[in-house]
Amino acid sequence: MIPDPELVRRTLAEGAFHFGPLVQRHSDYIFGLNMRLTSGNRALAQDITQQTFLNAFTYLKSFDRTKAFKHWIAGIAVNCFKDAIKKENVYVSADAPNFSNASNPYKPSLEGFHTPEPEMDSAFLALIEPLNMEERALVILRFVYEFKIAEIGELMALNPGTVKSKLSRATQKLGKLEQDGQDAPDAPNAPKGRDKKKKVV
Repeated sequence: MIPDPELVRRTLAEGAFHFGPLVQRHSDYIFGLNMRLTSGNRALAQDITQQTFLNAFTYLKSFDRTKAFKHWIAGIAVNCFKDAIKKENVYVSADAPNFSNASNPYKPSLEGFHTPEPEMDSAFLALIEPLNMEERALVILRFVYEFKIAEIGELMALNPGTVKSKLSRATQKLGKLEQDGQDAPDAPNAPKGRDKKKKVV
């Protein structure tokens, strides 16, 4: 399998057709992230996923090939989610935003790709519903995808201290469950390679 950095290099040097394998390789991961960010709104998650790969292609020159492509594109996905919600002024909507971009010669598409419905934990989604957009992203990245504090800071352009502070406020909001004598639901279906739940440290 051709490594991600080499596919990036070939895309920049030889053309957009080398970008297709990157989309196929990471579409399920990004789609699953967006499904959770949008509380299971498949149409909205799919549109944000397509915009994520479109932005990734547009700004591919900025990718640091010494770092993980999956990490970089996850940050783009979070930013696309935030932009979409601000633009539409909704969190979950039956009318997904249209992300057409005729000025860009490359239009990534999920058509024909394997994008299974991620198993959504309804209790977890209900738990994070009171959180604002940024807090939801932080909680999902930390407790579902188990990114480190420094990684989240890099993804969301926040310093580690700010990430800790915002996560602390988010978990305080969720603390009402503990006051009722309940434990917060375990983070659902963490992606492979990030198996252990971590504390906010």
